[in-house]
Amino acid sequence: MKTNYYLVIIFCSVLANKSYNQIRIGGGVSIDVSIDLPLPEVVIVDQKPNPEVISQPRRIPVYENVSFGEIQNQNGPYGRLIYQVSNAQLESYDSREERVIYSLDSGDILEILLITVNAQDYNYHSYGSCDCLDKNRIVEVLLNRQPILLRDGSLSLQPSANGFHSVINLHSKFEGDFNGTVNF
Repeated sequence: MKTNYYLVIIFCSVLANKSYNQIRIGGGVSIDVSIDLPLPEVVIVDQKPNPEVISQPRRIPVYENVSFGEIQNQNGPYGRLIYQVSNAQLESYDSREERVIYSLDSGDILEILLITVNAQDYNYHSYGSCDCLDKNRIVEVLLNRQPILLRDGSLSLQPSANGFHSVINLHSKFEGDFNGTVNF
């Protein structure tokens, strides 16, 4: 019984005191590893990070509805591709900018950034180097957030009873032509 009592005291004193780790392996070759590291002090500070405020135009969703239609990509590096449009939406920004976003059945997203100068005109064109600030125009086209360089192109965005009827006719420099009709 005294032996058990002494073992408990030794075990508790080892746990209570600072201990040093040590490994020794005997035999023909002697390996000796000693670890004597103090435990780091852990301090938890409850501080919220200050996010940087980035000035962006205020986005106002204008219209989103069930979509149907298709967009064909022809004469591109991958041959002829036909995309079914699963969702389309029109977003409006404060500074006459609008964005038409087509979600395609392949998981790709085609975005067309527009500037509306004349709200009575439903046609938008890509003018290239022309300084046509007084006309509705296509500013940028993105496929999966990557810019597509256009040779020329047009988009007709006509209001209908249930939403919009859009006709796309874009001719890019490297990705081929995008043509189609989408109702949303």
